[in-house]
Amino acid sequence: MMRLFDQSKGRFLFWLDSRLVNVFPIYRRYTDIKISGHKQATEFMMNAQQRVDLQDLRQAARDRNQEQMQYLLKRLLQDLSFFVALSIPLERIYSFLDIFESYYPEEEWVRKLVLAINSFGMPPDDRIVEIALEQPFNAPGIGNFVKAVYDATQAMQSRHTREARLGYIASAIVNTIMAELAESWYGDRVEDWQRVRQNQYDPINGEYSDPVATEIAYQFWIDPQTAALDTGSWLEVADSIEQKFRRMERGES
Repeated sequence: MMRLFDQSKGRFLFWLDSRLVNVFPIYRRYTDIKISGHKQATEFMMNAQQRVDLQDLRQAARDRNQEQMQYLLKRLLQDLSFFVALSIPLERIYSFLDIFESYYPEEEWVRKLVLAINSFGMPPDDRIVEIALEQPFNAPGIGNFVKAVYDATQAMQSRHTREARLGYIASAIVNTIMAELAESWYGDRVEDWQRVRQNQYDPINGEYSDPVATEIAYQFWIDPQTAALDTGSWLEVADSIEQKFRRMERGES
């Protein structure tokens, strides 16, 4: 497990877990219920703050400011109805499914779970994903992907507060992007990935056990390919949010 380091601020921002279609029908169906079923949907207009937040999110994506992106993402998600917000990580999870299954073709439960969510819109049995989190999915990015699936299932659990559920949605988005980045770069560098996975952080002395592995992880993060994919993925998220606001403005389901 590696933490990504922001040299400009001298601290770690989040964990990279190394252990481990565009618009969904669920979006269309639940906007019928949550938006079109209420008269205020036709009166919705994207306000000035939402426009500024979208603009700032795109700038943070270009700057690769992870902390700012996640803060703005959570703010914007609060202005979407729940199932519309949930459709954003589900889109990315579904897009990554073929990659996941190319590494683990026998693991059919993810596709079945996503299709069940999409078809019925009911909270799934999250015990399956909880068990999966304990399994040694060693391929690049797969740990983050499974965590994203877990986050999506938790977001659907009504036992959590709305704020917590939106937090799970945001986490699912972040983890799908991290899965895409890790698989894209380390997928062709399997030995490097294994070395990074084995690197251990000592919280007492603040150092990693393998300086070479630490340098590999740093090179991954600053690689132009990673930077372009990271920025592009977050810009896609911003575009997806704006598209959903525009649909709400038009009163469309």
